[in-house]
Amino acid sequence: MKNRIEKDSIKTRKSIRTYTGGKLSASDRNQILDYINHAENRFGFHGNQIKIQLIEVDEMISDKIGTYGIIKNAPAFLVVSCKNSRDVLFDCGYVVERMVLYLEQNGLGTCWLGGTFHRAKLVEKITLLPDEIIPIILPVGYGEKKRSLSDKMIRSLAKGDSRLAFDELFFSENFMQKINDPDLRGILELVRLAPSASNKQPWRILMDANGDAHFYLKRTSKYAGAIGYDIQWLDMGISAAHYEIACGSNEFFVQTSKAGKEFDSLEYVISVKVDSAKSR
Repeated sequence: MKNRIEKDSIKTRKSIRTYTGGKLSASDRNQILDYINHAENRFGFHGNQIKIQLIEVDEMISDKIGTYGIIKNAPAFLVVSCKNSRDVLFDCGYVVERMVLYLEQNGLGTCWLGGTFHRAKLVEKITLLPDEIIPIILPVGYGEKKRSLSDKMIRSLAKGDSRLAFDELFFSENFMQKINDPDLRGILELVRLAPSASNKQPWRILMDANGDAHFYLKRTSKYAGAIGYDIQWLDMGISAAHYEIACGSNEFFVQTSKAGKEFDSLEYVISVKVDSAKSR
């Protein structure tokens, strides 16, 4: 069984770029390893198993992998590797965001890094299969209580505290109708808080009359393969993780009548059937 993720971790979690420099305690290191070594925590909806490796700074100094001053004093990094396909990247986003929130609820800070590191240096430290990439690394450790000026600037540039309005993201039965149900709005607000590349929030969710949620991708053109993989497909997996945690137990499925179809610049991705008995 996967480790349980608490809803409150979504509300409290922020990207941590400046760390105390203190090494991971033995208990925290073991907690991380227990999580990533539990295979079920690394499987996504499509059945892809994502590789995650913990590398401490004794083995790899952050400056050598080129975090461009964005990350300071991190005691360790989580290196994520997988195949470069859309379904796998969706699973990657789903798996890694669940891990990020698990670490948050256990007092450990992280920060998603997609384009701001040198992958070639990491390949020297881990084993990659010919068809695998490193889409993401995450510093992990203990965040400084007071944010540095550079940290505040980076967060501002990344628009880390801004979000699109609720009614621009979530719809009822068609893309013109707002969601009025306060309970459903509360669930979807936890999806609105999901992180994404440059905070573009590319997901759009259409709730149908049966209560099923249909996820669509509204693409930002410059992100389409700009760093060698489809990072917004990864963002979709992150949003699905938030939806699952917010609702409880859910059943993911692909609605074949929607698959492969696009309209109004929206690309269908996946659907979720909610088990109402477990969503309270």
